[in-house]
Amino acid sequence: MPKQLKHVISWRAPFALFLGVALAAMLTVVAHPASAEALTIRFARATTAGWSTQIEVSAASDSDITKITARLRLYGSKEPFATVEDFELVSGTATDGVWRTSQPVTLEMGVTYIDVEATDASGATVTSKPAGRLDKHGVTRFSGFTISPSTVDVDHDTVTYTGRLVYEDRDGSERGVPGVTICLGLDGACVGNTTTDSDGRFSSPARLYIGPESTNMLESDAYASYSGDSLYMRAKSALSHLKVRPQQTRVSIGFSSLPKVIGDTVKVTGRLERKTADGQWTGVPDQNVKISAYDSDTRKDTLVTTARTGPDGNYSIAVVVPQATQWFVYFSPLPYLTRDGKSVLGPYASSNGSFDEVIPSFYRTSLSRFTVSPNPVGKGTQITASALLTKRTATGAMVPVTTGWLDLEFSKDRKSWSWQAGHPVTNGQVNGQVKVYATAMSSGYWRLHYINYDRDFNTVSASAHATVKYRTAISSLNAAPEPVRKGKTITVSGVLKRHTSSWLPLSGQSVRVYFRPYGSKTWSYMGAARSDRNGKWHKGFKASRDGTWMAKYNGSSTYLTTSSAGDYVDVR
Repeated sequence: MPKQLKHVISWRAPFALFLGVALAAMLTVVAHPASAEALTIRFARATTAGWSTQIEVSAASDSDITKITARLRLYGSKEPFATVEDFELVSGTATDGVWRTSQPVTLEMGVTYIDVEATDASGATVTSKPAGRLDKHGVTRFSGFTISPSTVDVDHDTVTYTGRLVYEDRDGSERGVPGVTICLGLDGACVGNTTTDSDGRFSSPARLYIGPESTNMLESDAYASYSGDSLYMRAKSALSHLKVRPQQTRVSIGFSSLPKVIGDTVKVTGRLERKTADGQWTGVPDQNVKISAYDSDTRKDTLVTTARTGPDGNYSIAVVVPQATQWFVYFSPLPYLTRDGKSVLGPYASSNGSFDEVIPSFYRTSLSRFTVSPNPVGKGTQITASALLTKRTATGAMVPVTTGWLDLEFSKDRKSWSWQAGHPVTNGQVNGQVKVYATAMSSGYWRLHYINYDRDFNTVSASAHATVKYRTAISSLNAAPEPVRKGKTITVSGVLKRHTSSWLPLSGQSVRVYFRPYGSKTWSYMGAARSDRNGKWHKGFKASRDGTWMAKYNGSSTYLTTSSAGDYVDVR
């Protein structure tokens, strides 16, 4: 039997060393030599709820329990404030019963642990630490709680919390709770903390904050609270209503440059101010203002951006210009919601402002990829001007223009321009491709001029030069005889003409003759002939195989190139 007891002791000692302080909150049994296996301490408790109480212990053993000692100590202390041994059996038997002290014990305030030691007739001794726990926290309450001032504003943003935290002592007298932390509460949150003096009193200022998106300067209930500790119970004061006097505000809006071009970046500037108690206006720092634009054509409001004011109340922010005609700025701090969901007043009243002028914004347009064709072009014939007509949106995307008018203009020197033709712009144009047609009479420069009907800026394309030449033609082309015998001569002839005011012979020009054998796609140069004063020309060739003959004039600085129709000859 002693060996078993030794085993129990050796196991519990290192376990207690490892757990340290945590062991104090657990049931610890220490057995002393003899036969202690059957000696058990069940519990220890107070018999009444008052400050003075008897202590009861429940225990059992195989032999009569001969002595019980109880030591009362406060939480966190190893030394007892009271030791009692005058236990008498009040129920059960000496081997399994309940023992009670004959005299009451006066308790200390706080959490008391009851450590019990029991001895039986065999000489065995067991200690239970603790065998019981008594909670005698001091009941606390706040006395004389006030806040000052009861109404705050931006210029008076500090509230002083005053009061006293007291508890009822063992003798029934009211005493201050010294050296504890008090939460200075507002709308369910601590806005500050303070510590009670030796008499439980406190008086502490708490400055309220105003942020860009939140504030605790709200019309709500103020209070003081204490969270309690091992000696005292928690407490909360009565509520004291805090009022807020919102200050009048005003806000302005302006621009670094007028927002006239959609998609351009401009700076929006302005100032948010509040009216002080003495009637002066001063800047409101660290607040958000909303920039909005309205377009009268679409009747649409657009929230462009949100800006934050600086230390002096000024704001400045870069924005991309949307389609708009009017600009506004809004300062809207309300509503604020308390923790219980009520909408309440904050430190500032809302305000708004607008830019004095109506500023319609327009799309910047572009005529790109401008060309004229054909080039060179015959005098008196049609010339086609082509381009891509687009506009830039606020997102930077280029989209087709679908309304407006296009003028086609001509200049010989790119200084003085004259109108040649016009055409409306419609949404039927494919992907912004536009074309305008005119009659070419002189060599010179061409350009397109876009004139808007709607919210688009006018624009002009780059210029392109076109050379105008007289038209030419080869008529009466003939390859003869037909059919012809192989090895005989084929004579190819025709007439070269020019068109000035009418068709006339073109003399003294070289006409080139080409042949394409039957079944081939390739033309071969065969020779050249010169036109006479009547524009006529001819050239003889040796017939070798079937094929088509044609003639070509390569033109000059004055005349356009031209080609004849083909004439097929059967060679036998």
